[in-house]
Amino acid sequence: MLFNSFDYLLFLTFALVGYWALRRARMARLIFVLVASCAFYATSSPWYLGLIFFSTTVDWAVGHQISRSDDDTIRKRWVAVSVVVNLSLLGFFKYWDFGAQAVSDGLNLLHVQVHAPLLHLMLPVGISFYTFESLSYCIDVYRRKCEPARNPLELLFFITFFPKLVAGPIARPADLLPQLRREPSVSPDRISEGLFLILTGMTKKVIFADYVSINLVDRVFEAPDRFTSIEVLVALYGFTLQIYADFSGYTDIARGSAKLFGISLPENFDRPYQSKSPAEFWRRWHMSLSTWLRDYLYFPLGGSRHGEARTYFNLWLTIFLIGLWHGASWTFVIYGVLQATAVALHRLVTRWRGVDTTNDARWLTALKVFGTLQFAVFTRILFRAEDLENAGDIVEQMGRGSWGAANVAPTLWLILVLGFAAHYTPRAWYAQARHHFMRMPAPAQGGVLAAGLGLLMLVANGQTVPYIYFQF
Repeated sequence: MLFNSFDYLLFLTFALVGYWALRRARMARLIFVLVASCAFYATSSPWYLGLIFFSTTVDWAVGHQISRSDDDTIRKRWVAVSVVVNLSLLGFFKYWDFGAQAVSDGLNLLHVQVHAPLLHLMLPVGISFYTFESLSYCIDVYRRKCEPARNPLELLFFITFFPKLVAGPIARPADLLPQLRREPSVSPDRISEGLFLILTGMTKKVIFADYVSINLVDRVFEAPDRFTSIEVLVALYGFTLQIYADFSGYTDIARGSAKLFGISLPENFDRPYQSKSPAEFWRRWHMSLSTWLRDYLYFPLGGSRHGEARTYFNLWLTIFLIGLWHGASWTFVIYGVLQATAVALHRLVTRWRGVDTTNDARWLTALKVFGTLQFAVFTRILFRAEDLENAGDIVEQMGRGSWGAANVAPTLWLILVLGFAAHYTPRAWYAQARHHFMRMPAPAQGGVLAAGLGLLMLVANGQTVPYIYFQF
């Protein structure tokens, strides 16, 4: 079920009515939302609900074993059980075919004929998100950052809460579980902010993501030889806008929907295309993933506490895995290598020069932002391409130097300009727009929301594009 659909709005309304009707009946409320979330997930991956139940049940049991023991060795062994179970599920469903094919190809190069045991499994929607959440629960219980869930239903609610279930943001148990344990409450301001987030998210998704995808990006990547070099270049910038509008739009709708339940989800984006370096980019893009790997991988590996060589290794590995997390293919392997190397080199050069960059001149800041954006744009070739051959075709077509942009309609140019311009507007403009919406009387807010959603559905014209991050 796509967020940018009338079906979702009906589903959300039904879920909210039931949730608030059961406000004072905690267990009934948990069960109601749990059933609703399972129904939501079943519209895309009904056969894989069992995976969620299995991993959550294992982690609930493991969490209780950890909390009952004071022996650190025993506690670590139980954490290891959670790590093995969760990463095995993720690796099997997401990386088995890629790994088996890579091993087979490597052996064939050595003249050892092996047929890769490919399974061609359908990737369970959202497995990369809920696996990390379930795993972090056991780790946080081990670290004594959160109390263990009182029963499996409480942990299942945390994992399956439908606004974040299939594409994040990745929530932390220490943040979300306490919200589930107390009686929910919501204020008019929180409702207004939730509605505003839903409307802005829908706008990003329908206008700045789907329109660009349907009218240029998909067509160029399917057959780059049919387009000029300029059109391919425009498509790369288009995809850079699309993936941001698509994912941040989804996050806005997820966070807005959660606020209507009286629940806060973490922010996931902080205007990443305003970053001055690749390192800053990953601090502002998909922040719930970046901070998750920082806290559960980079710091446990030692962070920057064990010398320069170890620091660079920890940093490189963390960023590489962020890239590889996005997909099981050689395009994402290379994408991860490029991103990790860029972040490590930036740290090396910055420390070597010993220059304080906090007070850069405006022209230098603009130059750094521009350069970081170009790096993001061109590495996105690997992110969007179906395979290395497709990526090579894109690069080759850009190198032909052919001019003309007849396939880029004026409306598309306008949307691209407006999309990037909106990203670089002062933060205060967005805050003021939100403030004015929240100060409107409730009937006026309803009118704006209805008019906005009606206009978006008219623009969509029945064409829907799945969220890009569903595939991850």
